[in-house]
Amino acid sequence: MSLVHLCEKLYEDKSKVELTYEEFCEIIKNYSLFFRYLNDFAGTIYRKYNSSVEIIYVELCSYHNLDLDNEYRFEHILRKLEKQTPQLLMSLSDDDIQKQTIDNFEEKLLFIKNSNYYLNNIDTLNPKIEKLDKNIALVKKALGI
Repeated sequence: MSLVHLCEKLYEDKSKVELTYEEFCEIIKNYSLFFRYLNDFAGTIYRKYNSSVEIIYVELCSYHNLDLDNEYRFEHILRKLEKQTPQLLMSLSDDDIQKQTIDNFEEKLLFIKNSNYYLNNIDTLNPKIEKLDKNIALVKKALGI
């Protein structure tokens, strides 16, 4: 059902779409695209099937033997972390939300540091990760955490 919804978003006339299996797998692996086009369907997925877009992504990758630790997923998480600047984190007025956001940031940063994709491309990716490390350290120091 989710793949039908995704294809309806990607292709105006899905009756004329001819995808190879490899092209189909690339659509599934593309984490950002997957989330963007299923975002409006997430409520239905959760309410009707007690699931989530993330769970569907994991299940589809598993079913098609696609590596979850891929460039698409890494870049998606990295972009989200890069948007959470020190100024943004410091501007959160609620202390609990600020703490939770910092914890979530650190958890995702650790996740991408431990990913095979990062470890296999550490030379090119490390400057971005170091910047994120410095940003979160600055925020924690400023907040006395």
